[in-house]
Amino acid sequence: MIMTGEIVAISGSAVIFLLANLLYKRWTNPLLLPIFTSTLVIIGILLVVGLPYAQYAQWTKSVTYLLGPATVALAYPLYHQRRYLKAYALPIVLGLVIGSSAQMTVSYYMGRFLRLPEDWNLAVMIKTITTPVALGVGDIIGAKIEVIPSVVIMTGMFGAMAIIPLLKILRIEDAIVTGLTFGVISHGVGTARALKEGEVEGAVSGAAMALASMVLSIFLPLLFFLFS
Repeated sequence: MIMTGEIVAISGSAVIFLLANLLYKRWTNPLLLPIFTSTLVIIGILLVVGLPYAQYAQWTKSVTYLLGPATVALAYPLYHQRRYLKAYALPIVLGLVIGSSAQMTVSYYMGRFLRLPEDWNLAVMIKTITTPVALGVGDIIGAKIEVIPSVVIMTGMFGAMAIIPLLKILRIEDAIVTGLTFGVISHGVGTARALKEGEVEGAVSGAAMALASMVLSIFLPLLFFLFS
């Protein structure tokens, strides 16, 4: 029974994603981004059949495990574009530091303005860090752990949907800026989307995501320790 459930859940999810991908190729619209539409369909199916998410997650854990190797695989475009990244190291690092600092500051004070509970506010503040790192940082700074995966995933999806249209409105076509924006705001999901724009965009996004995770995992807990 368990094996049957795993087969149905994994194969069904794969088919839904492939159909969503075909839909996106047919009508290239940000709202039809495959990870967004397939997520909505799967949530709808779980609600209709009354299947608890915990059970679905248990059946698809082998696919979830592949997130690790998939993240490591991002090293390939990084290595392939290493000279390009090295040439633009300073603007990439400055953009990363300024962008990450700005979004966290705005997010934190917006949460205070909206009177969010402090632990919820801290969870929302670190929403642009990739999930595994965000969970570790959140545990140290006292964020509400249960909230972190949801806000991180939603940030990734909406960032992946909105960044390209926004850059077009602003008439920004630079590959470095595009990749940096995806990596800083939309982490893994954004990096996957950036790779569709080009290998340079994907490499810069992957570098930004990795550096942001590394820097913030060190300095955020340190800042909270010094000023708390």
